[in-house]
Amino acid sequence: MVTFITDSGCDLPAGINLPFELKILPLRVYGRNEEYEDKVTLNPEELYRIELQGEVATTSLPKPKAVERVLKEASDSSEKVYVITISSKLSNTYDIVQSVVSSLGAKNIVVLDSKTASIKQGYVLLKAMELVRKNGNLTQKDIDKAVENSQLVFFVPTLEYLYRGGRIGKAKAFFGKLLNIKPILTTDNEGEVNTLGTVRTLESGVSSMAKIAQDFVNQKGIARHYSIIGGFTIESMKNYLDKLIANFDEKAVLGISNIGAAIAAHVGPEAFGMVIGEKVEI
Repeated sequence: MVTFITDSGCDLPAGINLPFELKILPLRVYGRNEEYEDKVTLNPEELYRIELQGEVATTSLPKPKAVERVLKEASDSSEKVYVITISSKLSNTYDIVQSVVSSLGAKNIVVLDSKTASIKQGYVLLKAMELVRKNGNLTQKDIDKAVENSQLVFFVPTLEYLYRGGRIGKAKAFFGKLLNIKPILTTDNEGEVNTLGTVRTLESGVSSMAKIAQDFVNQKGIARHYSIIGGFTIESMKNYLDKLIANFDEKAVLGISNIGAAIAAHVGPEAFGMVIGEKVEI
């Protein structure tokens, strides 16, 4: 038996049939002077409401005891356990998992850095499951290849939330004239937030994102063999996501996900995007 574990920074569309058991480590979200467990005691829509009301949300690592419990249970019941975490450049979740694995002395647990977050983390997880199903093994090199062969494009009206949360990464060069820019962002191959460009309007953002994604699949030679996962926050953002995805083969869309609270705490309540990459065959 093989078990996969990821954290709640990973956004997967509901209803996808997974070939292996999946367990989730909930990141912690703080808002309204309360501590929540992402996707357990706090749903994304509630976090969006908090932010739209002007509240500032912050995040923290999963509880160490919870990490230990989940890892031990998985290690005891499975022959192999693969833990795929949110990018180590965005969170110390990878480090805490490594520490717990070391303290447990669990030889059947492999900890891997997704080098991304949200819907691309979901995409990387699916590719990882595909590889294990086909080859029976998974390494960081395999994850890195999945990262390189996929492209995340996401849009936020402002860098304010990323800047406030310290997750702005290489995009800080575009912080520019305060917050009056509309950036198209990505996570690069090192796992940092980076900027693909800036636009003036949401509509121009959609067309620019579509071109970036189309150029990527052409460059990688996968224009006829790709998969897509979409993600959005509030309902108005889904309208733009639908326009973006309409530029591509609808049969390639694996599904659409709400962006989780732990991610929305850093990108804000208004965001949408998609990941496009080598076809997923699970």
